[in-house]
Amino acid sequence: MKPVFVGLGTAAILAAGGASAVAAADTPSPSPSDSVAQGELSVIVSTAPEKPKAGETVDVTATIKATGGPVAAVRIKGLTTTPEAATLTGACKDFDSEACSAGDLTDGEDAVFAWDLKAPEKTEKVEITVTVGAAELKDITGPASVAFLLPSPTPTPTETSKPPSSSKPPAKKPTGTPSKKPKPSDSASGGDGGSSGGSGGSSAGGSGSGSGSGSAGGAVISRGGVVPPQPNSSFAPPDPSVALPPIEPPSPSVAPSQGAPVTPQSRLQGNEAPVAQDLTFERMASTQAAWLAALLVAFSLLMTQLRLGRRPVPAGAAAKRAKGAHRRPRKGVFGK
Repeated sequence: MKPVFVGLGTAAILAAGGASAVAAADTPSPSPSDSVAQGELSVIVSTAPEKPKAGETVDVTATIKATGGPVAAVRIKGLTTTPEAATLTGACKDFDSEACSAGDLTDGEDAVFAWDLKAPEKTEKVEITVTVGAAELKDITGPASVAFLLPSPTPTPTETSKPPSSSKPPAKKPTGTPSKKPKPSDSASGGDGGSSGGSGGSSAGGSGSGSGSGSAGGAVISRGGVVPPQPNSSFAPPDPSVALPPIEPPSPSVAPSQGAPVTPQSRLQGNEAPVAQDLTFERMASTQAAWLAALLVAFSLLMTQLRLGRRPVPAGAAAKRAKGAHRRPRKGVFGK
């Protein structure tokens, strides 16, 4: 072999080995600083309208956004309301379903979920909490609150208490006729009768009694008995709310008068039968009238004795008195 060919082959081999070494030296090796960083999540919960009325439906929106890098397997993991009477309705009901999953989010990408909030009309405030989770990240929550405008309470009219209705029928109103008032002529005639009786007693030695009858303090006095006074017709007591049970009247303790009977009207208005208090009043009135009549008779006798100035003298003393001793002695020329 010629040395020329040998030299050319060696030069070609050396040239190929140097080119491969230069190419291997120019290829950069991967460094750990060039790997992708893990991102973070943020949740913003908003409601509309801002000031809803009581019982109005409120739109609730949750916006999930990745910041600082991509985030994988983003989904809704929880949804709560306080009070529990408020309810959220939307596509995301089952947290394990695809409707509650946002998937992988790149840096700056976001996902939106929406619900409808309904609460009772008397609810003033509702608290909402949305829980979001992702792969290799801790769960985060997004709170929100809704304040409802309650209507101003209208004043209710106070009901007037009605009296309880009683099963008993109402008491009848009195329809009695007014009693007659004594006339001046009657009292005068009664007085004359009493005075005539007194004079009769003086003529008969003080043993007689008057037979006339008159009116004393509104009570009719007769020889046979006493009748209680009659009330004035203008007296009208209020009707009792409950009728008293009837009571049988007892037998009268005073003998009836020989004159015309007078029916007493001392009864409670609205009751046809007498009651215990009424009977007691009649007895007391009749007793007082009897005592008053006795006092009047005694007083008339006493006045008669004082006016005549005579005292009862025994029969023996009258016989022993000298004849003419009762005469007034004369004085002067004709005196003895």
